[in-house]
Amino acid sequence: MSVMCTQQPYTPGFLPRAGLIITLVWVLFACAAPGGVKILDSETDTVKVPETVKEPEKAAVSVPAGQAEPLTQQLLYDILLGEISGQRGRFDVSVPHYLQAALDSKDPRVAERAVTIATFAKQFDVAGRAAQRWIALDPDNLEARKVLAALALRTGEIDEVVTQLEYLINSTADIEEGFSLATVILARHADKKASLQAMERLAARYPESPEGLLGVSRIAIINEDMTRALQAVEQVLVMQPDTKGAEILRAQILIQQDRKTEALQALERAVERNPEDAELRFAYAHLLLDAGDQDGARQQLRTVVGLDPANANALYSLALLELEAKEMKAAKRHLKQLLELGEKQQSVYYYLGYAAQEQGDDVSAMEWYRKVEDGEYWTQSRLRIGKIMAKQGRLEEMRAEMQALRLSNPANEVAFYLVEGQVLSDLSLYQEAYFLYEQALASNPEHEDLLYSRALVAEKINRLDLAEEDMRRILANDPDNVRTLNALGYTLADRTDRYQEALQYIQRAFAQKPDDPAIIDSMGWVHFRLGKLTEARNYLQQAWDMTGDGEIGAHLGEVLWSQGEHDEARRIWEESRKNAPDNPVLKKVLDRFMP
Repeated sequence: MSVMCTQQPYTPGFLPRAGLIITLVWVLFACAAPGGVKILDSETDTVKVPETVKEPEKAAVSVPAGQAEPLTQQLLYDILLGEISGQRGRFDVSVPHYLQAALDSKDPRVAERAVTIATFAKQFDVAGRAAQRWIALDPDNLEARKVLAALALRTGEIDEVVTQLEYLINSTADIEEGFSLATVILARHADKKASLQAMERLAARYPESPEGLLGVSRIAIINEDMTRALQAVEQVLVMQPDTKGAEILRAQILIQQDRKTEALQALERAVERNPEDAELRFAYAHLLLDAGDQDGARQQLRTVVGLDPANANALYSLALLELEAKEMKAAKRHLKQLLELGEKQQSVYYYLGYAAQEQGDDVSAMEWYRKVEDGEYWTQSRLRIGKIMAKQGRLEEMRAEMQALRLSNPANEVAFYLVEGQVLSDLSLYQEAYFLYEQALASNPEHEDLLYSRALVAEKINRLDLAEEDMRRILANDPDNVRTLNALGYTLADRTDRYQEALQYIQRAFAQKPDDPAIIDSMGWVHFRLGKLTEARNYLQQAWDMTGDGEIGAHLGEVLWSQGEHDEARRIWEESRKNAPDNPVLKKVLDRFMP
């Protein structure tokens, strides 16, 4: 909501443009002249009024030359008072005066500005009146109609919502585009029931259009009304069998209803009827992947790429599946095709590095990793470079490189500290990592990631007091920090006898993220420490089924052993060892129970 300003604001977020300040000074000067005053732009002969908050539309709508309105004393007063009082945070004064200015002025920009100010002040009923004036002055302005539709949703005026969305649909190039726009507007609204009601009424105005029913289905999904969503999409398929979007949407709804087999069968039949449809096959491939059929998904994706060699999403998905299946040659070929297309380059560089590293070519791997300059894979790339250098006996060189990067990129020094610290931790050089984090925190004393990382390595060097202190510092600033709640709770459960206190922290984390396997593992472990074996086993079995993680397997096996199920415990441990042979927690458990 804020714009640039050349002076210190009174109220954060409500900042008029510098150009507006100059304009207002000019207006004040002109007021000294007797009689009615016309303030005109020298180039366009438009009335000088405040620019809107929205940067792309700063020109707004001009009053054509020859039709400029007289800027009366009252109109000038309302605009000035609206701006100045808004600047000072007095929206009780600003909003009514700007609304009056909008009602008196014939320039739609004044009405648009009134909408902005009233919306910022959360006076949505007033913003709606200003938006209606905006449309009255500029009836073809689609942005004004979008704004009024959104405001009417907020104030529960469904008739107005439907009227404005119908206008938008009729103004677009085709009805599909129009309903897509309407769906986006309705999907953003917090009151999902009102959005569904509006879409139902809107679709009823286009009874022969499948797009309206598809809109109903999509909003019903957002509203978690899967029965209505499925009913609407099946109406579409009766109206127009083999509608691709409807076939895909029906499959997605069936999955939400835990009817995955039906979804797979439906899309399989659709693909058989439309074997050349790449989009349909792509959807089917992802559904197969969700069902755990990676071989089937790869087969479908290869067909998609054959039908549409420039389909970047299909190429990327196929390459990742091939990497997982250790089909490195095919994966590298498809990743390089993505580079030729100029798609997903940063991610592709990382995975080409990963493929080279898996093939034992560390030199090529590092070359690819160094090409990753930003994005979600930057940290992983730097970590892998560091580990390769350490593996090559170049640990000090790696650390010197990290120091040089910190000096040359001070704005990103924390990121380089974290990468170096993680490499040291992964090499079990916990004391060195601790010293490094201390150095980093000297200049960034409250940085959450640094405190969290130092806490983890403090636990590794048996300084539980320091680990707890750092975690509590984080929670003092962010009491609902999920990862810290879980880490503190797990540490207390695993390394102390303060089990009830540990349980409270883990429960707070679990309440926020009940589907997180790491937190579910912590819930299981703390219940085990409390002697509640049945509850512990239930949690740990759930976490194990979700991930097959080695540490979770170690915990589950220990609970099973305590329940006397030694054979099942051994089976879980053996499977865990195959998945994670170097997991330190698992190794300790195996040394105790299976020396």
